Amino acid sequence: INIHLKSMLPSDIEGQRDPHEYYKWLSHTGWAEGYFVSDIKRVGQALEVRMLIDDIFTQSGSNALIVVGGDYNADIGSVPFKTVVGSVDDTNNPNLQPSVLIPCEMNVPSSQRFSLLHRGIGNMIDHIAVSQAFYPYWEKTSIFNELLPDKSIAFATTTKFPESDHAPVVAHFKVPDSWIP
Repeated sequence: INIHLKSMLPSDIEGQRDPHEYYKWLSHTGWAEGYFVSDIKRVGQALEVRMLIDDIFTQSGSNALIVVGGDYNADIGSVPFKTVVGSVDDTNNPNLQPSVLIPCEMNVPSSQRFSLLHRGIGNMIDHIAVSQAFYPYWEKTSIFNELLPDKSIAFATTTKFPESDHAPVVAHFKVPDSWIP
């Protein structure tokens, strides 16, 4: 499942932005409402993904081979991330353990575990999570963030930095011989 959840940028609120400067808000309330709406959209999209995951588990059982990767626009402890991945700690139901997904980036050293730079701070918002049945085939994860631009700094325009502001996150898996025709 390839996902791209709503960005963390505030959603547009009619009459709350300067008509001449798009990123300039006219009130704190307008900015906060836009931020709230973006959060609701992102959590709603994560819920849709989780419903699809649960449908797959219902149809295929706990042996379902699932990979959910992409731009979650969410840190590992956030509600959208936890919604997609699942957690026995959050549900207090150990019977749901087989449907909890495993994030693949945890082998990357914490100092290098970021896929976006914002104001000099690394954030891990792009993830690859796999079902427990698929996890034994996982070998490693790499995050190619060495040349990642910080587009939040002054003068860091798309003209100067036309590449993505997200680092590629690549999970490596071994393919069992039984899968090769």
